[in-house]
Amino acid sequence: MSLDVSKVRYISLIRMEGGESVLNIPYAELTVDPDLIAGFVTAVIIFAKTPIRTIRKAAYDILIEVGDTVLVLLVVDPVPDEAPYREKLKRILEQVESEHGEKLRHFEGDIRRFREFAQDIIREFPFSSVDLDLVPIRKPSGVRIPFRVGSVDHDLEQIESFINGKRTISEIMDLIGFTDEKVVALISILDRYKWIEFKTRLTEDDVLVRADCPEMTLGMLKSQYGQPLEDILEKFDGTMRIKDVAGSLPYDPRALWFLINKLVEVGCLSVKKSS
Repeated sequence: MSLDVSKVRYISLIRMEGGESVLNIPYAELTVDPDLIAGFVTAVIIFAKTPIRTIRKAAYDILIEVGDTVLVLLVVDPVPDEAPYREKLKRILEQVESEHGEKLRHFEGDIRRFREFAQDIIREFPFSSVDLDLVPIRKPSGVRIPFRVGSVDHDLEQIESFINGKRTISEIMDLIGFTDEKVVALISILDRYKWIEFKTRLTEDDVLVRADCPEMTLGMLKSQYGQPLEDILEKFDGTMRIKDVAGSLPYDPRALWFLINKLVEVGCLSVKKSS
């Protein structure tokens, strides 16, 4: 049974000795305060005479892995097979204890030092399943990423530098030098916090139609590219494929593709939806 990341709602790292949540990552809305869940689980683990690894509620399950210094808590929609989720929880537990065990034993109350570990958790549980054939596009603004510090900030800057609105996620993987899992995690972070959106790469068989783009935008493009741009717009009437338009116009194919992509990017052309 494969893992479905859309089932994941919340992940937390809780220090065993004091019961503090040192890192919380929300994936979806919960009807119950996550802090209450964390406190409840910690109390149950500390006082239970037998180890508890799963707590089942009506709307969700709580999966738990306990180490020497920390417990990893996963809130997930009911799933038929816990195994793939638990396998990842065990890897997270092993890694956090290896890298941060001493900090957790000698905890001084500062949870900021654990924020960078969020990327390691998201590498195991991305915020979303990513279609590698999609093209990510950067947006001018998004939501503040609470764990964008240190190495996380560095890695996000690296992947942002490869996002140019032309490369697919798969192509970025081939170029950047990160593992595929790391690229998926970083892309899912940017998507989750609304710093990117996605488009499908155009193919020569796509049929395009005119769209209502701002007159100012269209005027600027016409002043830059002149007659070729007007010829392209005239040809796309909702019946002709891109390759048909390209074959009917006396311009360099590379220049045509550039202009067509530009017109789609600014919203003056759009892909005709199949009925």
